[in-house]
Amino acid sequence: MEDSLSYETLLRGARDFAWSALEAHSKRQEEVFLLHAGVSIERLAKATLVRKSPFLLMELKGKDDTLFHLTGVRKAAKLRTIGAGQAIVRLRDMAVLPQRDPDLDELIELRNGVAHLMASADEAFDGLTVFCRVTSQLLDHLEQDQGHYWGSWSTVVSITLSDAHEKVERDVARRMEQARRLLKKRFAGLPSETLDSYAAVTQSQLPYGLHSSQKYGPQVCIPWKCPACGHPAAIVAGPPVLIRRGEPGESQPESLSCLVCQFTLKSHEMEAAGVPHRIPLVDEDGGRLLTDVEEYLWYLDPSGEDSMADD
Repeated sequence: MEDSLSYETLLRGARDFAWSALEAHSKRQEEVFLLHAGVSIERLAKATLVRKSPFLLMELKGKDDTLFHLTGVRKAAKLRTIGAGQAIVRLRDMAVLPQRDPDLDELIELRNGVAHLMASADEAFDGLTVFCRVTSQLLDHLEQDQGHYWGSWSTVVSITLSDAHEKVERDVARRMEQARRLLKKRFAGLPSETLDSYAAVTQSQLPYGLHSSQKYGPQVCIPWKCPACGHPAAIVAGPPVLIRRGEPGESQPESLSCLVCQFTLKSHEMEAAGVPHRIPLVDEDGGRLLTDVEEYLWYLDPSGEDSMADD
């Protein structure tokens, strides 16, 4: 009998639900789409965890039946594993998914709402794009062939992602121009030194370095030139995803904020503004923001519960 928690079974189940979700979307069956899309992402998220270690599916409370099942001691009649939300949290801690993705959170909430007869989707929410984007991110991480996974739906998914990418590029370009115009209007008629002085003051207020919050845990604030106005801004990133001896680690940018022109970016908008997928953890002079040890411990424990406990 095939193990329902094996990587292959979870991946196949995710694909089956992905196909049924896309079929429901084509028939405008919104609730069926949300339910099946959420289940598909949950199974694909669990497949990603299982490939790393089956123990990542365990709840940290309750009976030991699932532990015995995963270790081969005995088969469990009923398996209790983490839900979609916790699976996503763990993938975020592992830097597989961005720390902040409100659209993904909303998709999972809507899926749960459908299951409990409480779904209320905002008309502006594009669940199909979110579903395709997150699924593709996980497939890329797993090095799975996208064409094989999506099957006959590949063209629909490609068009959806292409349209979404173009929409993001247009939106980012428009907001950049708006930020430039507003900044120019604010300092119109004033000496050029005024803007330079203001930029210097705002730069001194940027909290570069390592910080921790109750909601997001450890984060690092990295200097970055604003894509809109060119003045010093800040990128917030999570744990290092690449570390090398004697060189600064690199993290995935999660958000960008400029206090000078008020321009902001979310994680999925970075590429459209020319921000790389990974950026070095250095200050404006190229000096390291974290030590080798800090980077290494954070890399091993992305949640920061142990390595950052004394911060």
